[in-house]
Amino acid sequence: SEFKDMDLFKEKDSEVIRVKEDEKKMEVSLDTSQYRPDELSVSVSNGAITVEGKHEEKSESGHKMVSRQFTRKYSLPAGARAEDVVSNLSSDGVLVISANKSNPAIDVKINQK
Repeated sequence: SEFKDMDLFKEKDSEVIRVKEDEKKMEVSLDTSQYRPDELSVSVSNGAITVEGKHEEKSESGHKMVSRQFTRKYSLPAGARAEDVVSNLSSDGVLVISANKSNPAIDVKINQK
């Protein structure tokens, strides 16, 4: 069929630019230029970061013309707390969510001579 080559799921991760994680933090960059700041929400609960965007455009008659939305969930990295999650929206529509991992304190014995 002519639809054989159409991958309907190809755009599923179109918002995701980059997910970066090292020993200090996790950072997720999302292209949210299709959404206004008030159409985006970032929440943290039950050890997961949830990013949601919902955009609707209506015609003058009030009929819905365009409706798009996305939801992304990321596990909070081990050692990170909900209050460690920060989100920033750049002027070009890139939403960066980062979670700092708190470093566990390690007791080091100091030998005094």
